Amino acid sequence: MSVDKIKDKFSVEYHLYNEFYRKSIFTTLILGTLTALAFFFAAFYFEEFIIQQTNIMAEQMLDADKEEPTNVQKFFSILLNNLFVGGMIILSGFIPVYGLPFIYGLLSFAAVGIITGYGIIMKHNVLQTMVIAFIPHAVIEIIPILYSVAIGMYVNKNMVRKVFLRKRKSEKVRNMLMQGSTSYIIIVIPLFLLAALVEAFITSFLVDIYL
Repeated sequence: MSVDKIKDKFSVEYHLYNEFYRKSIFTTLILGTLTALAFFFAAFYFEEFIIQQTNIMAEQMLDADKEEPTNVQKFFSILLNNLFVGGMIILSGFIPVYGLPFIYGLLSFAAVGIITGYGIIMKHNVLQTMVIAFIPHAVIEIIPILYSVAIGMYVNKNMVRKVFLRKRKSEKVRNMLMQGSTSYIIIVIPLFLLAALVEAFITSFLVDIYL
C-alpha cells in the first residue's frame, strides 16, 4: 500500500471520527463511568455472594495446579482476548437492535466497578492495586474499547435505518463492513497491541515488585 493510500485511509478515518465516532466515544465514557460507580456500590449489596464465588474460584485454581504462564504467553492471551472483545462489539452493530455495541461497552465498565468493589470487600489495598496493576495498561486499553463501541454504533445506526426506517441514505452493508474493518485494523488493533504489551510485561513487572 502506497503512502498516499495510507494518508487517504487516515483522512477518511479522521472525518468519521469527527462526524460520528467522537460523540459515541464520549457518551460511552461518561455513562460507562457512571455504570462503573453503580456496580461498585452494588458489589457491597452482593458481598456474601462475591466472597463465596471467590472461594470457589480459588479452590478450582488450586486444584488445577497449573504452571504460571510466561509474559509472552500472557501477551498473546491478553491480545487475542481483547481483539475478540473489540471485534464482537463491532460485529454486534450489524444486528438491527439499537444500542447493542453501547451495551457491550458498558459491561466492560461494569466489570471494573465490580472488581474494585471486590477488592475493598476482600480488604485489599485497592488504590495501590489500581495504580500498579490496572492503570498502566487500562488507560491505553480503554481507548480501543471505546473506539470499537463507536464503530459498532456507527454500523448499528445505519443498520436500524436500513431495516426499520427504510432510509435510502443509509450506508450499504458492504461499505460499512469495509469501513469497520479499516477502523479496526488501523486504530483498534495497534492500540490493543500496545495495551497487551504494557499489561504482559510492564504491569507484570510492577506487580512482582510492589504487590
